[in-house]
Amino acid sequence: MLHAFPGDVRAALLAEGGWHSARAGELLWQEGDAITGLLLLSSGVVRATANADDGPRAYLYGHMAAGAVAGLHVLFSEPVAQVNLVVQEDCRYLALPLTALRRALDAHPSAWEAVARELAQGVYHLVNSLNLLGQSNGYQRLRRLLVRLDRRARNSHDISGVALSQQELAARIGLSREMVNRMLGELRSGGYLTQDERGRFLILKPLPHAF
Repeated sequence: MLHAFPGDVRAALLAEGGWHSARAGELLWQEGDAITGLLLLSSGVVRATANADDGPRAYLYGHMAAGAVAGLHVLFSEPVAQVNLVVQEDCRYLALPLTALRRALDAHPSAWEAVARELAQGVYHLVNSLNLLGQSNGYQRLRRLLVRLDRRARNSHDISGVALSQQELAARIGLSREMVNRMLGELRSGGYLTQDERGRFLILKPLPHAF
């Protein structure tokens, strides 16, 4: 997103921000806490969840990889964290004050297009999540998610590199781990599904329409 600004402005933003490193398991944001800026991830992987008080049934929105930005919503709404951000793989990120970004955007309105693109990607992801949860049948939720993961694993090299555990699959679609384990086991034994050397799910033949 910062590449939308001229070089000197980008350098000034980097100088105003603070670089941080975080270890796996570290909590960066807690849902409901006040926040004063954005997080721009340069390396590692961060997990975004909600309803952490539900323990293993906490909802998993997804993962953020290098290049992702968290907190753009504070440009338009109350400066409160909407999700929990937990480091999954050691990461490095820039904490950019909201005041600095607002000042830069006021001076360079054309950069709003980059902000709009980031927000549009977030909306697209949320709509996909709602479509998944809107399926009343648990297997159909899993089937749709597996198809998406398979497509990403075969066609891209970014966030698809994150291998989801069976617990994380369950958290993405609102099912118990036991139910997801049973369905995955049946799909594996039927020759429909495998995992590559990185742990990513790959579909070997069209998944059955019913379980």
